Amino acid sequence: MKHNHFTGKPEYQSFNDVYRFLSAGLKKRQNKDFLHQALQYVVDAQDENDHRPSSLEIAYTLKKLGVDAQTLIATLLTDPRLRDKLDPLFLEEQFNERIANLAKHVNWLNTFKEADLSLDYIPEQAEALRRLLLATVNDVRAVLIRLAFRLQRLRKLYHEPRKTQYAIAKETLDIFTPLANRLGIGQLKWEMEDLAFRYLDPENYMAIAKSMDINRAKRESIINDFVDQLQGLFAGKHLRVSVYGRAKHLYSIWKKMQRKNKECHELADLLAVRIVVEDIPQCYQVLGIVHSIWKHLPQEFDDYIANPKENGYQSIHTAIFGPIHQVVEIQIRTQEMQEFAEHGVAAHWRYKEGSSQDQAMESTIQALRDLLENPVDDDSLLEELKPAFLNERVYLLTPKGAVIDLPQKATALDFAYFVHTEIGHHCIGAVVNGQRVPLSYPLKSGERVEILTDPASTPKLSWLNQHKNYATTARANSTIRSWLKTYYKDIDNAQLINSDNLSGVGGHKVEAALCCQPQLGDKIMGVYQPDASILVHRATCPNASKSKHGLPILELEWGEKTDNVRQTIHIEAFDRSGLLQDITTLLSQTQANILTLHSVTDTTDQSVAIDLLIELSSAEMSHHLLKRLEYITNVFKAELVEG
Repeated sequence: MKHNHFTGKPEYQSFNDVYRFLSAGLKKRQNKDFLHQALQYVVDAQDENDHRPSSLEIAYTLKKLGVDAQTLIATLLTDPRLRDKLDPLFLEEQFNERIANLAKHVNWLNTFKEADLSLDYIPEQAEALRRLLLATVNDVRAVLIRLAFRLQRLRKLYHEPRKTQYAIAKETLDIFTPLANRLGIGQLKWEMEDLAFRYLDPENYMAIAKSMDINRAKRESIINDFVDQLQGLFAGKHLRVSVYGRAKHLYSIWKKMQRKNKECHELADLLAVRIVVEDIPQCYQVLGIVHSIWKHLPQEFDDYIANPKENGYQSIHTAIFGPIHQVVEIQIRTQEMQEFAEHGVAAHWRYKEGSSQDQAMESTIQALRDLLENPVDDDSLLEELKPAFLNERVYLLTPKGAVIDLPQKATALDFAYFVHTEIGHHCIGAVVNGQRVPLSYPLKSGERVEILTDPASTPKLSWLNQHKNYATTARANSTIRSWLKTYYKDIDNAQLINSDNLSGVGGHKVEAALCCQPQLGDKIMGVYQPDASILVHRATCPNASKSKHGLPILELEWGEKTDNVRQTIHIEAFDRSGLLQDITTLLSQTQANILTLHSVTDTTDQSVAIDLLIELSSAEMSHHLLKRLEYITNVFKAELVEG
């Protein structure tokens, strides 16, 4: 051990104190050893002059939430001072794959660009950005750790310039506290809200804090007396209940002031009590006792036991004129309801925000709740907490950091038309995460996309070719079709039906069928004729499904005539299970047709050489294909074979 002391938390001054606190409750020896090793890395990296949040402080916060061992270990390993020292491969060797992957996702989220008010900050982007944060990780625990990092960032924000304080506070309330709310992590949400409020609106924050401080002793005295009175009252009726006061957070008070258009001292409902009973009949028994003694406010009464929220939340809410004519908010619920509401508050955000969510989101939140409730046996936890409710969308970044969400399988061309019609019309390619890609490239969540344009370039007929997957969204397809129809408006439609504008016809003569008169952009079919020509019908035409002469029928697509190119590619790699499948899948995705494949494995060093003869629609595609082949795990060389 290199260090015996550190400056992390005043109550834990020695390495052993910290280790005992963080390892409490862990059963597996391996987890304890991993935690000890990770803790040593963090302690060795501490620097009193570095004001960035320490992962040690984050670990304290998460330990109090009862997270599992993997989360604690990964949290320690994502200290910003260790980010460039511990790469994922090293972490996988020293710990295990799960911890390494979790740490990798957290590091990615922690390098996400913070709000910059020097740019146009668009609040409407907040929801998309929250979804981006969830969609780009395959383990929700990474988001949990990221939220704890943001909380610690706020705790240390006092030494930052005022402009930075404002930007971080606004971003927190727009993105991070709603995200914490949606994941049911109220402990993080409340503190983040109050800290963000402090920096976003310091005058109102201090005014409310001062007002609360002035009357704090009086309020506490009233509430304590009222709690004692209730407990004595219920004990006299032989009811076993728990009664305690509830703290009001400054930000929630501020929101209530805004909603009711009142000053803090004008609010009558700053006192709150919760009563937890044994069963549902007792809930109503307690309610009857309270209402029989104190006058209640009918407009403040809600019975969420008889009429549960659609999300399952249950409790009785009422408000009474209590001691010395003060309004007291009261919640009455069973212990089971209390655990549901407090331990994750799986659906609390829904009735607060007035929206709804599907079963997949509920499952994600439930999985996180299970994670927090069961820290003993890591093997019983879900291996990957995947936010499945986001799988139908991809969340992308523009070069300036704006977030755009598109349907899954959307391409670079779809992205271009979503940004602006003119960008789509003149696009010639795209750059994704610094790499040039074709317009048919299928985008993935988290990618930063830049569209390349040329004022002289215009939409191509081939963009309507469904087999080439240039455009997958209705918006892009409709805009392309509209432009092409305008461009060709002075040309007789029959003239457009020729071998140069259709793919799949080879060198055959092509004519438009008079029966259905196919138009530009229609789905079309071809019927061979005895003279070897092809008659083009709309796909919906009855004559498209049969041939009078018993000759073949073929599917046709719009698109310029192209001459396919054959090329041989040589690949060298270290052999592994699934390597060949990954290569052939990539070739299929890039619409390369495999004509021959030959591979030889050297058993002495487990290297493999693969030669492929493929057919491409253009020679330009080969450069992009080689780059993508080299991204495949274990491939260290991919090159064209001349001749």
